Amino acid sequence: MRFGITSAAALAASFLLSLASGVQIFPNSNGTLSLKDRYDYIVVGAGIGGLVVANRLSEDPSVSVLLIEAGDVDDRAEDVSVPGNVGLEDPRRYEIKLDVAAQEFLDGKARVMSQGKAVGGSTIINGLVWTRGSAANFDAWERLGNPGWGWSNLLIYFKKSEKYSMPSNNGSTRDFPIPIHPVTGKHGDKGPVEVGYPNYYYNQYFNFLKGIQDLGIPINEDPNSGNATGATVIPSSMMANNQSRSDARTAYFDPVLERLNLHFLTNYTVTRILHNDNSATFLNSTYIHGAPSLDITGIEVKCGREVILAAGAIFSPVLLQISGIGPPKLLRSLGVDVAVNLPGVGSNLQDHPTLQPVYEYTAPDVFSAWDIVGSTRDAVRQEYFASRTGPWTAPMVNAIALPALDWVTDHVQDILDEAVNATINLPPAYDKTLRAGYVAQKTELISLLARTDTPAYEVMSTSWGQLAVSTMQPLSRGTVVAKSSSFFENSSPIIDPRFCSHPIDCKMLLLGLKFNDRLIQTPRMAALRPVPPPGFGIEDAANLTELNEVMRTMITSGFHSSGTTSMLPRHLGGVVDPSLRVYGTRNLRVVDAGVIPLVPAAHIQAALYAIAEKVFPVTPTRNPYAVLEYESTDDDGEIGCGHYQG
Repeated sequence: MRFGITSAAALAASFLLSLASGVQIFPNSNGTLSLKDRYDYIVVGAGIGGLVVANRLSEDPSVSVLLIEAGDVDDRAEDVSVPGNVGLEDPRRYEIKLDVAAQEFLDGKARVMSQGKAVGGSTIINGLVWTRGSAANFDAWERLGNPGWGWSNLLIYFKKSEKYSMPSNNGSTRDFPIPIHPVTGKHGDKGPVEVGYPNYYYNQYFNFLKGIQDLGIPINEDPNSGNATGATVIPSSMMANNQSRSDARTAYFDPVLERLNLHFLTNYTVTRILHNDNSATFLNSTYIHGAPSLDITGIEVKCGREVILAAGAIFSPVLLQISGIGPPKLLRSLGVDVAVNLPGVGSNLQDHPTLQPVYEYTAPDVFSAWDIVGSTRDAVRQEYFASRTGPWTAPMVNAIALPALDWVTDHVQDILDEAVNATINLPPAYDKTLRAGYVAQKTELISLLARTDTPAYEVMSTSWGQLAVSTMQPLSRGTVVAKSSSFFENSSPIIDPRFCSHPIDCKMLLLGLKFNDRLIQTPRMAALRPVPPPGFGIEDAANLTELNEVMRTMITSGFHSSGTTSMLPRHLGGVVDPSLRVYGTRNLRVVDAGVIPLVPAAHIQAALYAIAEKVFPVTPTRNPYAVLEYESTDDDGEIGCGHYQG
């Protein structure tokens, strides 16, 4: 297989701090790269999927792996590593802003979303929230035609990826907001990603959790056991001992830098995947394309076994499209020859539509993260670095509620009927396979909404009064479309999540706002003297028409884009099979959020680690049959080939 990459900065790759080893590849003085002629595996993108796969493949020293990342290695500065800075500091040097198309079903206005651009991907900048979702979410994946992808099959990989620690028993956490009792056998204790709890909790979390219980929402003492609903204190992706961020870089990249069979390029961008004409399968070399504006020459790198795309749910489908894999009409409009006819590439985009209203707490005794300024900040910082205690150990979100639909409305059946009967407003480019796939997904989603172990929406609480609401089982579907056949003109492709194109998604958000209205009137929450934002007051909540109009101006991405290279049968608009092999190819896989067929009712990082661990559970050369236990003879009649014996 072949693909193109180019330097993102003139002849400069990133400096790897004090951890640098001999395996990072820098340009020579003449601008050339000293790459091997051939690598067994080439991994495109160093987010969760790419780092997990590169780590596991390179466990066998006889296997050569090239990892390519468009971003840099982060500097581990305080705005990245300190949990208490999440949501308050902006490490924008490690993120990119992406334009989102005008939202037809909201207010007709465009939006902006961000994602990580660094070794570690969005785990470098995310909110640390560690939730898996309910077992039923993943069992739905299996029912959609993905054998081996149900909860019972994935649990081993959830556990394999994590090193779970209970809250410490020191003075600052002795009065823990609620009991935490992890279910036996549901958590890992030896995995690369550290999952734990902070050494400090703001008093407001006690108020929030008590208010939630006053509204009849039960406490969930282990939200990651397979039943996610209830009010809970969530674990975070943070190191228990030093109370700092645990991300894909620290978990899967830093520990293996000494592996001489793992080579990596940073600040280089893959521009396309190349193939032979008239071939439905991709060949065994890669092409590093030179940028016209930079003094770099194109390079070809050969791949002996597989290329793994892990560029994320936005850029992996764009790479496929400009490489000739996707909907034929789109490819021809881009001037790209069709190599594989896959209508699903770039479709089935899902996200959790989110509102972030702040009900500012004005009681004089409230202390929040907003108060950590000036001399207070100096004291908090000193405490953190001296003892790893205090407010800087607390991430932005520690307490959440995930109510089942049945707990927050007396009109469950009416809502379910509306979900079934509402006009199916799918993107115009959807063909019959994508429409059939959506019908299958919709059946599963309505079933999930009817359950009491899967949530309808999420409420996330911060110390300063933000009560963010997200629809957890979205029925709306969007698209990601390349603007041009040149990757350089796709720095922000056409991204259209089509929020609330299915009306139930906005109805869930309205239910969440009405819930917030009742919540701030409970005795414990009222003691904080919350002040609703304009348009969200108690009187405003009584006028649903006006509340709906205000709400639609504020809906934005939950930063959980997924589904654009879905793991579904080809006749349901799928792009990859259950081995994550791209249909019509023998040695191309996708391992990122794009393969998720239904976005789980959770923050998706835990699921992504499990997905990536499952793809290559052991090094292929040690057990060549472990990589792919599934074969497909789908429409093209080609046997799925994901393991190679020689």
